[in-house]
Amino acid sequence: MQNMDDPLKFTMPVSDQVFLVLMKLRLNLLFGDIANRFGISESHACTIFNQRLSFMALKLKNLIVWLPRETIRATLPKSFRENYPKTTVIIDCAETFIQRAKNLKTRGETYSHYKSHNTGKYLVGIAPHGQIMFISKGFGGRSSDKAIVEESGILNYLLPGDEIMADRGFTIGDLLFPLKVKLNIPAFTKGKDQLSEEDVTETRRIATVRIHVERAIRRLKVFRILSQVVPVTSAKKLSDYLIVCAALVNLRSDLIKDDDDE
Repeated sequence: MQNMDDPLKFTMPVSDQVFLVLMKLRLNLLFGDIANRFGISESHACTIFNQRLSFMALKLKNLIVWLPRETIRATLPKSFRENYPKTTVIIDCAETFIQRAKNLKTRGETYSHYKSHNTGKYLVGIAPHGQIMFISKGFGGRSSDKAIVEESGILNYLLPGDEIMADRGFTIGDLLFPLKVKLNIPAFTKGKDQLSEEDVTETRRIATVRIHVERAIRRLKVFRILSQVVPVTSAKKLSDYLIVCAALVNLRSDLIKDDDDE
């Protein structure tokens, strides 16, 4: 039944519109295929997807929330309680391939040397227990991890005394120092013959718990629209894709249980 309060006045029932959006996000089917399945024109399927997606992103962004410090502390898994009890967020960047643009400026801004491909790049931040608390808008693949952290707005959520965990590529200590936030990253090996025993132990501990943000990103990439090449004409929709997919990931079962740590 059509929702009378729905601002998008399509004749298709809202439930079918939502199903169409979820089908596109999860399977990344061609619009011609989707149109055939729903008995509508390809242009109509595309219009429904684009407009309903934006509406869903607006509503579902409330499922991606930065938790209060007390809540984060109360839900710390065992491995964090023992070694990193002040950890507030674990961060990492992920990339989604996008089609090569004809515009040279856009092509340069989106080219990722790490992936050797044009990409959209985004920052993901999870609580120690695995909930996605932050996902940035899409940036060009050329952007550095540090630039994305600085421009994404995540620093506005950090409080003095917080600790943030990341990979060694996040050289953001100078951004965190004025905020009185500590950065926990694996030890650098450059310029050293070998790491000290203490550094090796610390690096292993961080790697053991930091891997959970990679697991969260894998859950995001289950949505094929984020794991396959995004057409250049749809690249501007990447931020909406990220919000809806992250919200849906947060509706899944817990990413981390204490059993995982044992």
